Amino acid sequence: MKLNNKWISALLPVMLLMTGMAGCSKFLDRKPLGVGTQDDIVQGGVEGMVFGLYGELRKSGVSGFPTIGLHNVRSDDAVKGSTSGDESAITAIFDEFKYDPSYNQVTTYWDDHYAFITLCNAVIHEVDSLKLTDQASLQNRGEATFLRAFAYFDLVRNFGSVPKIDFKIYLPSDANVPKVPVTEIYALIDADLDFAIANLPPEWEAKFIGRSTKGAADALKAKTLLYRQNWAGALAKAEDVISSQRYSLIDPYYRLFKEEGENSKESLFEIQMYVNANGSVNLGNNYNQSQGVRGAGEWNLGWGFNAPTASLVNSYETGDPRREATILFSGESDGGTANGGYNKVLPPANISAQPYWNKKVYTDPTRRGLITITDGDPQFSRWLNIPKLRYADVLLMAAEAANELGGPANTTKALDYLEQVRFRARQGNNAILPEVEITDQALLRAAIQRERRAELAMEGERFYDLVRWGRALEVLGPLGYQDKNKYYPIPQSAIDKSGGTLIQNPDY
Repeated sequence: MKLNNKWISALLPVMLLMTGMAGCSKFLDRKPLGVGTQDDIVQGGVEGMVFGLYGELRKSGVSGFPTIGLHNVRSDDAVKGSTSGDESAITAIFDEFKYDPSYNQVTTYWDDHYAFITLCNAVIHEVDSLKLTDQASLQNRGEATFLRAFAYFDLVRNFGSVPKIDFKIYLPSDANVPKVPVTEIYALIDADLDFAIANLPPEWEAKFIGRSTKGAADALKAKTLLYRQNWAGALAKAEDVISSQRYSLIDPYYRLFKEEGENSKESLFEIQMYVNANGSVNLGNNYNQSQGVRGAGEWNLGWGFNAPTASLVNSYETGDPRREATILFSGESDGGTANGGYNKVLPPANISAQPYWNKKVYTDPTRRGLITITDGDPQFSRWLNIPKLRYADVLLMAAEAANELGGPANTTKALDYLEQVRFRARQGNNAILPEVEITDQALLRAAIQRERRAELAMEGERFYDLVRWGRALEVLGPLGYQDKNKYYPIPQSAIDKSGGTLIQNPDY
């Protein structure tokens, strides 16, 4: 039985969740877009609303181009990239920390995050107001609380004190509320994730791949506790993920960033993208295409933003395969099939405008060649999922928390979790990345911090890690960073619309 138009509208943005397949065949083996059945909707309107949330994750301000500057370019791993005149404001704002509260990309980031939170609130309100207590409804509510926590974590670590809107909006004026302390936002995040952990399933049936799980909520809770230096809590939640034995590291490392590695055993949560075989259906956003190699012909792969720095290139230990899996070098081989490449040679830097590119958004030329639609930038890799939480990150969070707690037993744990990540990285070559055996807390801390940089480079972690470690001024100060720059100013448009309710962040 076909769905009526109401349900088709609800499902259109998120039918890609129902692939049942990971890897390169995901665009071939799936239900045709918008041809769901009533069996796909377990809880009617509530589940339809939840499906809509996953589509909204692809909004530009939630996971697209506006995230590039805030999450990546502010670190020492990345610079603006592209050509000098393309979005030139990014250089001053994010590379040099001359923040502008009127910058349109940050305004979009703020607006889209709060629009997303409003949709999450609507789901939560629906379940609560109807007093639904069946398992499916509580799972739906858990998905909404997990996703709301995900959005608020973005806001609190970028802006600090922000408005807390945890209720359904009926009129625009309902949302005009003042900022609350950071501690209050984290209290909401804690409550949301605790509910999600208690009610989300450990996994979903294959057609619902990509939906939030208990493991994802545990991992996000671990991360939010780590940011607050709650070492015992962070270790406990990370070890909940580890002890579940549902996750593992996949080999080799570069597979994580290919279609074949999407929704793998290492993935706890990723934003689902989809482009069909000929490109006529495109459910992606501009996150990947904004970072692709900027060139001509077969190298017209994107806009060239978010370019790796020489600092990142030189930070890897000798022989670390993650360097070749993370960075493309202008004028050089793409690394070949042994390093996640395709036996191609990149154009020289004087043609492609910069020396380094983010290889984690580098797609298979065969896949690109299948796209027959000639408009809409067919070679841009809009089909790649965006990883947000993965198991290696959990292991490194556990290592960090255990080391900070200290004591022989925790030091042993920290070394074990660290070695699991390094073991995978060395890919069987015992001549590189020797096992870390130091037990001095300060030296082990430095080793774990170095490992996070190598493992998670270009994935939006580095800037926030430097801030929470208290190292941002030391590392980024020569680039213009000041202590106040840990938070971006509240967008001026939001302050103007509030009529004085919203107060700008200090020092801006």
